[in-house]
Amino acid sequence: MRLGLSALLLALSPCLFSPIVMAEDTTMSITAIDDQLFSKHDELRNAQNALKEQQSVVDEKSDQLNALERDTRALDKTFSKAKSYLEDTYNKLDTDPSADIIRAQKSYQEAWSSVKQNQKSRLAAEQSLTEAQANYDSQQRDVDAITKAIAVLQSDKTHARVEQLREELKQPQQLSISFTNRCDSSLTLAQCDKQTQALALQKAVKQYRSELVNQVSEPRLVERNIHDASLNIHIIKHTTTSSGFYDGERYRTLMDVELEARPSEKTACELLGVDTQHCFEPGIFDTEPQFEQEIAWVTLAIRSNVYGDSVTIDGVSYGSTPVEVMLPIGIHNVMVQKEGYKIFNKPVTVKTDSSLRANLIEKSNPLNAGDKFADGMKAQGKGPQLVAVLNGTYYIGENASNQVHLDHAFGFGITPVTVSQFATFVEQTDYQTDAELKNTCTALIKGEVTPVENSHWRDPGFKQYPNSPVVCVSQNDAKAYTNWLRKQTGAPYRLPTEDEWEIAVRAGSLTKYWWGNDFVPGEANTGWSGTPWSNASTSPVSAFKPNQLGIYDGVGNVWQWTSNPQGIAKGGAWNFSPEMAAADKQLFLSRSSAANYLGFRVVRDIQ
Repeated sequence: MRLGLSALLLALSPCLFSPIVMAEDTTMSITAIDDQLFSKHDELRNAQNALKEQQSVVDEKSDQLNALERDTRALDKTFSKAKSYLEDTYNKLDTDPSADIIRAQKSYQEAWSSVKQNQKSRLAAEQSLTEAQANYDSQQRDVDAITKAIAVLQSDKTHARVEQLREELKQPQQLSISFTNRCDSSLTLAQCDKQTQALALQKAVKQYRSELVNQVSEPRLVERNIHDASLNIHIIKHTTTSSGFYDGERYRTLMDVELEARPSEKTACELLGVDTQHCFEPGIFDTEPQFEQEIAWVTLAIRSNVYGDSVTIDGVSYGSTPVEVMLPIGIHNVMVQKEGYKIFNKPVTVKTDSSLRANLIEKSNPLNAGDKFADGMKAQGKGPQLVAVLNGTYYIGENASNQVHLDHAFGFGITPVTVSQFATFVEQTDYQTDAELKNTCTALIKGEVTPVENSHWRDPGFKQYPNSPVVCVSQNDAKAYTNWLRKQTGAPYRLPTEDEWEIAVRAGSLTKYWWGNDFVPGEANTGWSGTPWSNASTSPVSAFKPNQLGIYDGVGNVWQWTSNPQGIAKGGAWNFSPEMAAADKQLFLSRSSAANYLGFRVVRDIQ
């Protein structure tokens, strides 16, 4: 720890005691080790360079010896021939006194002289190679010794870092904590005061933990590994300086809290991400000192299998999962709940930093047609509101003449997806629609389908409001939205099939429109239907009465994509005739088509 920071901490907190000087001394030893490491690494580079040069000498000597050995084989052959020649000449003298013995002798002597000279050269080369190899081995030992010294220094440095962090984590601290609580009306004054004090202590532990991490010499490394180790924080003592209601509803407590960390022997190693052997002397085991006076505070991480739940611990709400809560060791009652699911309620014994996963199970209550619900989303808020459509036998098609059996229940979007809902998706994903990429959205101009440049869902050629149905979206765009919704909620969202769409908007009726076979002017936004929006623009999604299931815009306003891969939309639109808004009618388009009279709504499977 730097001297300036040490002095500042001592000035700010009287509970930061003398061990900080020990941390400073450790820092100096680390600096000294770093200096030695620098020198040793320099030595190692020089030794490695010398070793490399000596290797070159060894290779050169070895090459010279190999050349001489090749010469030896050639000289031996020459000598053998000279010797045979001399012997043959001697043998000829018995029959041919004129044979040239002098030439044979000279040839033999020259060959023998070359062999002897080669032997001397080889002996000298072998000696030279042996000396070069010895020098290489000596330099290799130097490199090995320096490498070993570096390893020892690095180990010493790791030990020093561990000791430094140990001392830094021992620093006690006194905090002044203010906490405001809205107590449940069912609590007595004493219960409210007790709960507020517990939450204030929880805040103190969390704040101390954060400040302690920020004050160590290697804060980034410690912060990265903090979830793999326990600081074993204890509250030494606490004093309430003020408490009570200050506005009739909120209860505030002011406390002075003294805390200290009592990490295990191996915690410093875990926080630095080094082998735990550096935290123990030889023969020393990880034994925890026993403290009985104060209670340690640890972290409980809670997660569940659903979004939008609520967590309550010992009667105090902590919001939605995932959540981490600082708690004193002991037994705590954890409750995780969400509407439509069975309550997870369990006493949990907390001894160290730990995690808990709550698996919420949907209630088996019978589902009724027309039940409305909405799924919570990961990024806060809720998904589109849905209405339940049950399995059973239905009649669809022209004159309701086609009997179909629906073998599953599903949630059907009560309205088409709105501009506001689609904007949330775009803002979180930076998604670009097909119309934006093509810089074109289709419109009906004088009865002709006409591409309009610079037209897209934000500006389809007429004013749109947050509760208007989004338009200028392709089937690709609609599926991208449902995929995002699936990730946000964890629920199976998709586009409706043609049959599902018609079953939902008919709401059990056997007529062209959910109210009857005759179109009623003013009951829906279609072309020539006598509404303020007819042949002009979309209308707000809830501007007209819903059908018997509570579904809006089952007739008119915008054509709505189905999941049909051929690109089929249903429902009619603000600039199409009322006849085209009948339940059995279809509009065929390509899946990348985008028009200012075309939107979509979502379906969610119900298990």
